[in-house]
Amino acid sequence: MSCSMLPLLATLSLLLPDWSTTQAVLSEDYKYGHQCSDQLDQPHNCSWKCIVFTQQWPGGFCQSLYNETHCRIAQSINNWTIHGLWPLRDQYCCSCWPMFHSDVEELETDLTEYWPSLLKTRTQFQFWYVTGCL
Repeated sequence: MSCSMLPLLATLSLLLPDWSTTQAVLSEDYKYGHQCSDQLDQPHNCSWKCIVFTQQWPGGFCQSLYNETHCRIAQSINNWTIHGLWPLRDQYCCSCWPMFHSDVEELETDLTEYWPSLLKTRTQFQFWYVTGCL
C-alpha cells in the first residue's frame, strides 16, 4: 500500500421513515446535491430526513494527514471506527444549543471505543462535538 493512499471511507446514508418521501426521491436528491427533497420541506424548518454515517480505517486516516505525528491510534483499536454522523439538511438548525461533557458521560466508554479521536490536537469530546450530532 502506498503511504499517500487516502483513507478508506465508507458512507452509508440512513433514511428515516417519512410517508411523504420515498427512497427513490431521497437517493436522487443525494446524487444531484439537493438537500433531502427541499421542495417537500418547509423553509427554515430545523428538520432532516437523511443522515450521512461515515467510517474510517484508522491507519488510512493517519496516513492521509500531512504530518502523521499528529495522529494517535490506541492499541485497542483494530477495526473500522466512526468518523462522523451528520444530518444532510441542517443549515436552518440552531447551533447555539450548548453541549457539555456531562451530556455524554453515560456513553463515553462506548464513544471512545467506536468513535475515537485520532487527532492528538483534539480531545475526544471536541471530536464528537465537531463530527457528530450528539
